Amino acid sequence: MCTNGVNGIQLGQLIDVIDDYTSLGYRWAHKIAHQAEDGGYVIASDKLHEAQHLLADVRALLDEARESLEEPHGHENFTAKLV
Repeated sequence: MCTNGVNGIQLGQLIDVIDDYTSLGYRWAHKIAHQAEDGGYVIASDKLHEAQHLLADVRALLDEARESLEEPHGHENFTAKLV
C-alpha cells in the first residue's frame, strides 16, 4: 500500500534484501576470521570478529526498521481520548 508516496510493502522487501546481504557478510566475516586466526593473523582475525559484531548490530537495526513499518508512522506521541 502506498502511503505518502512510499510503498510500505516494497520498503519492507528492500529492508529484507539488505538484511540478506548483511547476513551473508556476517557469516563470511566469521568464517574468514577463523581462517585468519588459524593462519596466524591474529590482528586480522580480531578485526574481522569486530566487523562481524558490527554486522550483527546492523541486522538488529534492520529488524527495528522492519518492525517500525508495522506501526503507524508519525504518531509516536499521539493520544486519543474519548469525548
